[in-house]
Amino acid sequence: MDRYVMISSDCHAGATPEMYRGYVAPKLRGEYDQWLAAAKAAVNSGRSGGIKVDTAGAKRRKWFAEQAPVKEGGMNGAWDSGVRLRELDREGLAGEVVFADGQNKNHPPFGVGFAAPRMDVPVKLRQAGCRAHNRWLADFCSAAPERQAGVALIAPDDPKQAVKEIEWARKAGLRGGIMLPALSLWTDDPEKFWNHPRYEPIWAACADLDMPVHTHAAGPTLNYGDLPGARWILTTEVYLTTYRLFWFLLWPGVLERYPKLNVVITEAGGGMIPYLLQLFDYLAAERNVEMLRQLIKLKPSEYWARQCYVGASPPGDRPEVEARHALGVRSIMWGSDYPHIEGTWPKSHERLKTMFAGVPEGEVRAMLGENAAKLYGFDLKKLAPIAQRIGPKVSDLA
Repeated sequence: MDRYVMISSDCHAGATPEMYRGYVAPKLRGEYDQWLAAAKAAVNSGRSGGIKVDTAGAKRRKWFAEQAPVKEGGMNGAWDSGVRLRELDREGLAGEVVFADGQNKNHPPFGVGFAAPRMDVPVKLRQAGCRAHNRWLADFCSAAPERQAGVALIAPDDPKQAVKEIEWARKAGLRGGIMLPALSLWTDDPEKFWNHPRYEPIWAACADLDMPVHTHAAGPTLNYGDLPGARWILTTEVYLTTYRLFWFLLWPGVLERYPKLNVVITEAGGGMIPYLLQLFDYLAAERNVEMLRQLIKLKPSEYWARQCYVGASPPGDRPEVEARHALGVRSIMWGSDYPHIEGTWPKSHERLKTMFAGVPEGEVRAMLGENAAKLYGFDLKKLAPIAQRIGPKVSDLA
């Protein structure tokens, strides 16, 4: 083909509060209404981690609002399938991996999603929030199942129930895998860490069902306060802590025991990974090797090459491409972050020209779509006619 098959490894969708209410169990809707009232107050405050947050800034927000796709209601694609497919076509996206949202007043019920779990929300409500979102998402993706791989949410507090939800998600067509909430930095409870044996059933289920495990940039739930530089300290730690899942599964031997378990780090940048792999290989070779060999048999970099991926949406782009041979071309998957303001929509093609300038066509094809197709089970034969109709020409990105 003279066009690229583009698959975004990082897009977002979430129902409106009224839509979600219909997916919450009837007996819990009163509690949902109470939670929603408190959540709206929190959103209206514009605060996160004790900080008044303006992610984009006035200049960026003004520019974004002036773009034609935004004026035409393109952000409504977060919950409207018709609008979404229109925007996918406009961007040239043949397929997408769909995470939960929350930036468009459409946060999943009871605070489930990216951030570390709120301990003041009972487990039964967080489980109900995951079920509501997953069932809505399955219906949402059914509009174009060949183009969309939905990522399910789980409440890991009860691993047996989490496994049941993973099994349900796979049967319902949510082949994008699962997203784990962020690990809180505000705890020393060993049961909250991913290397605890209690989570073994989750890793086994995801490996058996071919459900990739994701961690996505999210707040570590600390209160940073309105202190000088706090906004950027929070941002820095969001990106760094997103990678914790990798070493929490590496060092205790989870990746060794489950060679079919795939791990994806999304929207946290990937340029730092070569340094981490260099450091980890050094530790594995020099620090109490005999003890470590009881847990892992390969070099850390070899586990990365076999089982790990980067969802290369903002803040990365070019750094991942420049480090692609150290990272592994097969590990990098481009993402647009639609419909978020910090993403590449509605100007993805302009960003792609910068990101992939000077890169051989075969490598661009891999990072732009083929890697995601292999990991998430997209049928490239079914996507080819779509890409031939809407995808960017190879010459356009040269």
